[in-house]
Amino acid sequence: MAKTYDVQLHQSKTNPHQWTGSFNLSQPTPWEGQYFSDTYNFTPDLPGALTVNGGVVNFFGFDEQKIRFSHVFLNETELALSSGDGESKARLTNVVLSGPLSLRVSGWTGDSASYSGNFNITTAVPEPATYGMLMGGLALVGVAARRRKAQ
Repeated sequence: MAKTYDVQLHQSKTNPHQWTGSFNLSQPTPWEGQYFSDTYNFTPDLPGALTVNGGVVNFFGFDEQKIRFSHVFLNETELALSSGDGESKARLTNVVLSGPLSLRVSGWTGDSASYSGNFNITTAVPEPATYGMLMGGLALVGVAARRRKAQ
């Protein structure tokens, strides 16, 4: 049976546009032989375009600690898989997505394997022109209100 987990995103204390979500899963529950499939839903749902960096990793010393990832998707974007030197990993770099974010991890697990993941997310930062248009719009509303009051 596939498992579903919720991951709380944490906002940076110094930059309101930066968020991080981390998780750790010890011994994934196989639902067919040694095959597992896990889904992680990230909350809160962040608005607009999101730039995402991060991935999932499994460190192993013995075969029973090894995970062989078959597919790892963040929304519908597949993460690049690699394996070697005592680790299996899936990662992505500077991918632009929109929320809500949902990660699907599947593969084959050893008897005492574990994996963890971390994603760093940057929400869209408004362009200076956006602030200029906002200020211009507020000025026009102020002028219109002043004219109405004068009449």
